[in-house]
Amino acid sequence: TMTVLSVSVEQAAAWLEAGEAVMVDVREVDEHAAMRIDGVILAPLSRMPAALDGLDLPADQKIIMQCAKGGRSAQVCAYLQGTGPQGQAVYNLTGGIAAWQAAGLPVVGG
Repeated sequence: TMTVLSVSVEQAAAWLEAGEAVMVDVREVDEHAAMRIDGVILAPLSRMPAALDGLDLPADQKIIMQCAKGGRSAQVCAYLQGTGPQGQAVYNLTGGIAAWQAAGLPVVGG
């Protein structure tokens, strides 16, 4: 099995702010509606891989996969074998939105 690349919430926030990465929320629609990280792209795990195929992800940015605590997003990272549709590096957000919120980073809703 390949090792999934991971990124801390602090590093992910820095990448997003710098325009170096996009974040994909793999939780379900209701979870995303209740609370989300601003600007994420929703692609529910239950709708994979079709949900991913429908995304137009920038070729020159890192892709960060995010879920509630990091388990589901790690599954998606493993499925992708570490690279996005156009060869982008794919990272798992360590601890998910729970860690993001615990670090005092902003969320929408919740």
